[in-house]
Amino acid sequence: MKMPSKYSVWAMILFFLFVGLTYFGVSVGGSLWGILTGIFALASAVLLFIDK
Repeated sequence: MKMPSKYSVWAMILFFLFVGLTYFGVSVGGSLWGILTGIFALASAVLLFIDK
């Protein structure tokens, strides 16, 4: 399996990882988890538009 080369794909993977872990009740620090999820979602969208 080839690893993704774009930063937007990595940000999307991390976003879905955090959302999935939150769904199963795994969270670290409560609000910090939500902030990181938001950052990954925003980073994925921005990097997808600038195509890096």
